Amino acid sequence: MKKRGELDLEERVGDDDGEEDGYDAVVVGSGYGGSVAACRMSMAGINVCLLEKGKRWEAQDFPTDSLKMMSNVRMDNQKLGLRFGPKDALFQVHEQNDSVALVACGLGGGSLVNAGVTVSTPVRARRNPKWPKEWERDWDICEASAAAMLKIQSVPIQFSAVKVFGEIAEEQIEQCFETSVKLSINFDLEEPMANSKTPQRMGSCLACGNCLSGCPYNAKSSTDKNYLVSAIQAYFPSLLILLINYIFIYLGQESSTDIKVLLRFCG
Repeated sequence: MKKRGELDLEERVGDDDGEEDGYDAVVVGSGYGGSVAACRMSMAGINVCLLEKGKRWEAQDFPTDSLKMMSNVRMDNQKLGLRFGPKDALFQVHEQNDSVALVACGLGGGSLVNAGVTVSTPVRARRNPKWPKEWERDWDICEASAAAMLKIQSVPIQFSAVKVFGEIAEEQIEQCFETSVKLSINFDLEEPMANSKTPQRMGSCLACGNCLSGCPYNAKSSTDKNYLVSAIQAYFPSLLILLINYIFIYLGQESSTDIKVLLRFCG
């Protein structure tokens, strides 16, 4: 008997007769870029397959101390041929020549490991002649849509860290922007009701400062809680999500035709 969310690959991409449905688009990565692209294409009726290297992280799984943080790091040095750490570690450090890149690995990508700092696009940037002219009239609509989906909020004054944050924002950020900084984090004391824009219930921020290693209180509006859930709930079967590492683990040495898609994220 199949669990909720399990489907045979044949049910999605073809059958034994060799007839395949296929996909119109393949999106690699589920961060801000990948999730938005997959969601909007699904809304437009395009059959999308989204590939994500990492796993789906639950709030209680995020590291909350230095030891757990170090156990959730994978190092990859191409020059020396060194690789160590879990393949599905939350933090992936890639070193090549004189460059070092740190990326997040998991359903939600980079949105899992930041505070979702949100600012409006500066007018001078919007007026750059290199942008298509028709974008100017849609800019405010698109920003409003993103703000609603990510459920951005101002930091409430009851947190002791707000004063420090405000000083940093004013010095480092707000000098460059006409509007104040908001975060895609839930500060409401009461758990918000689910709706079409934010289909999952969320916790409330406790100002623990753990934003950069994943929110252990489920208060961060990462893309796995909004864009991807909305696309699946409203437009499935236009969107299929494959968590690659877990397909490999499930497969072992078997043929790829034996893959079972028990990995579709259903919220």
